[in-house]
Amino acid sequence: MKRTILSIVILLRTTAALLAQSPSEQIWAEYMLNLPFANSWNIEFASTYSTVLEQPKWRSLDVQITPEYSVSNHIDLMGAVFAGRTFQEATVTTSEIREMLGARIHFTPNKRVLTRFLIRFEQRNQLERETHTWQHSTRTRLRAETLTPINKRSMQAGDKLWYAIVDGEFFIVMDQDVQERFANRFRLRTGIGYRLNYSVRFELMYTLQMSRNTLDNGYETTDNIFRIRVKHFLNKSKPSQTDGISN
Repeated sequence: MKRTILSIVILLRTTAALLAQSPSEQIWAEYMLNLPFANSWNIEFASTYSTVLEQPKWRSLDVQITPEYSVSNHIDLMGAVFAGRTFQEATVTTSEIREMLGARIHFTPNKRVLTRFLIRFEQRNQLERETHTWQHSTRTRLRAETLTPINKRSMQAGDKLWYAIVDGEFFIVMDQDVQERFANRFRLRTGIGYRLNYSVRFELMYTLQMSRNTLDNGYETTDNIFRIRVKHFLNKSKPSQTDGISN
């Protein structure tokens, strides 16, 4: 399984090099604190620091709060508030506030391989701080996900669990007059996770991100994103039924 994941990463990076002349290399560090309560509820507090390795440099700091309610084994409902700031150049800083509503459908709950579909609707509010101008847009995100245990029979099999992650996501901007470049995106992610115990989990992921201006154009930019993620779960007496949402 580990060799399979490595082969996928190499294939995706080769594809990225062919699709874009100068793909960017990004590093994301993420911490996700989850607080389950009342059997069916979970609140995720996620923070992310991201940057690009080449010039021109930029760096970004994001936080997101996501309450989530498990309706049944097959359906979760969620909302979120996101706030982020990106330092693009010495004189250019942008801020974003984002509200989200979404749902996750579980096709194979309690099976060995978990397959799910996540749909999110976002209201985005972006401020360019130097000019004090706001831009507003709406966006739909569609993500198909799989989680596969490697050294145990199921994802609920306990501690010291290794698992594989594969998912793909489309970003579709609903406002045709929005001037944000490369707002329509596709992400393909693969990675490996380790559940030390109920409270602590680690994930190392590679994301191939392709972007374009409109749905009618081909993909114009490609990014190689390497993500290091720590998940922390509290309140073990009321275990979380979700493993978090993330960006």
